[in-house]
Order: sequence, then C-alpha cells, then structure tokens
Amino acid sequence: MNVTCHNCKTKLNIPDHKIPKDKDLTLACPKCKEKIRIPVVKQQKSAQLSLEDRLNALVCIDDNDLKKKVVSIIGQMGLAAEIALDTKAALNKMEYHIYHLVIIDESFDQQKGISGMMDRMNSIDMSLRRRICLVLISDKFNTNDNMAALNTSVNSIIHRDDIIHLETFLSGVLADHKNFYMVYNDSLKLAGKA
Repeated sequence: MNVTCHNCKTKLNIPDHKIPKDKDLTLACPKCKEKIRIPVVKQQKSAQLSLEDRLNALVCIDDNDLKKKVVSIIGQMGLAAEIALDTKAALNKMEYHIYHLVIIDESFDQQKGISGMMDRMNSIDMSLRRRICLVLISDKFNTNDNMAALNTSVNSIIHRDDIIHLETFLSGVLADHKNFYMVYNDSLKLAGKA
C-alpha cells in the first residue's frame, strides 16, 4: 500500500502483508516522526460487482443455442451482456458503449463476415482497444492457440467444442487481460508517458 505522510509529504510503500486486516495501523513517519494512521480496509461481502464496476460484454453469435449458452454463462459471471444481431448493429453498439469483453463467433453475420468487426477493432484508438478483451469462437483453431489469436488480432480463441468450459476459460482470459495491461499501464506511468 502506498501512503503519504500528511506532514512532510514523504511517500512510503508498506507491504500489504504487514498491514493488519482487522484493525487500524498507526506508524511514525521515518523522516519527520509524525504519526500516520492507516484505517482498516473494509472487505466487500458480496462477490457480485457493483453497478458501476460491472463489466459489459457484447455477444456476436448467430447460432441461437450457442448464443443462449454464452449469454447465460456471461450473466452468471456478473457481466452485463448485450447481443448484436449483425455486424452493422455490433459496430453501432460499439460506437456508443465500451465493452470490456467482445465474444464473436467466426460464423457471425454470413453476409459481411467477421471482417467488418475485425477491421473496426484494428482501427480504433489503441488506448480504447486495450480495454477490450476480444474472444473468438472457432471451429478451425484450438482453444488457447496463441499464434492463431495473434494472426487474427484477437486476445484469445476458444474452440466451439470447449464451450462447456467457457466460464473457466473467460475467467482466466479476463484476469490475464487485466493483469497484462495493468503492468503495461504502470510501466507507461513510470516512464512518464501516461
């Protein structure tokens, strides 16, 4: 935890494991000896995200059975899911909303294909693109095929046969995405570029 002395403005970094979980901590500033009080951090009892923290997901799938499964799993994970009926509707939704997770089936919108979606994802500002975790459902590629994911400009791929493991898969993918860009953004801040 980062703490700043209110008297001399000295910045301290106190390891989290040294801070008691059940009571306030008071310590003396090593520079000016002023007392610094660190209040106990209240733990949230609910595993559900608050409305402000709730992640949004955009589902781009034509197959009704698959769409229902995916939307159900996303809802169980606490994400707010919206469904796009075609590429035009998906692009329109993306103009006005930030989706933290976009799941697209490679057979989505047979008239335009997923190329319109991929073109849009590849042309948006990188600061926005980094906030979106793009997952491709595929019949051609294996789950977690990182080279295929890189080649198709998605964050991760799940094979259609592995949909029964979607919740575990998405939990890992979203955690990896968040952690990767947390490190990236922290590095930009340290370099003075953010």
